Amino acid sequence: MGIDGFTNLLMLIIGLSIFLGTLLFIYDKYFGPKQRSKKLKTAKFTDFLKVGFKTEKDYLIGKINGYTVIISYNWRNKNGIESLITMILFDPRINGKHLNSYFLNKWQESIKDDYNYWEYGRLFTDWPYMNGNPNLKSVLKKLDKNTKLISSKGLQKIEYSEWETEIKNYIIKEEKTNANTV
Repeated sequence: MGIDGFTNLLMLIIGLSIFLGTLLFIYDKYFGPKQRSKKLKTAKFTDFLKVGFKTEKDYLIGKINGYTVIISYNWRNKNGIESLITMILFDPRINGKHLNSYFLNKWQESIKDDYNYWEYGRLFTDWPYMNGNPNLKSVLKKLDKNTKLISSKGLQKIEYSEWETEIKNYIIKEEKTNANTV
């Protein structure tokens, strides 16, 4: 294959990537919320309503050990598999100072499974359906364990609206800081 053939192949790959990426973005942005709302009506999710969770938009929200928990459907996780996702929210500040990536990375290294992810202000858990459908009992058990883990790190509880505001403000601050350093 000559240089022209390689260039054409490269352009084809780039074009397909842009096209497929756009399709996936459109699907997730415009069709995803409807699909997530539809999935929330299945038994897998309605069981959570029986233990105190409430439906909000295209997710469920509730409390476990006083921590705000969000449960939702993900039609395509990082491995391209549908899954149930949970997020336990916590205040991303300790003694008024924002958590830095050092602590998040250190905590991530201490996790013994591939389904929990420490992120700024939340502990995210992915429950891929390929491992069998996650049931209410196993999810609640894991959420109980994870809220106790968060509490043991000294991370405080936070309401969803306050968490959302804090995260947005932090992102804006970080973007300004990064823009000034470039």
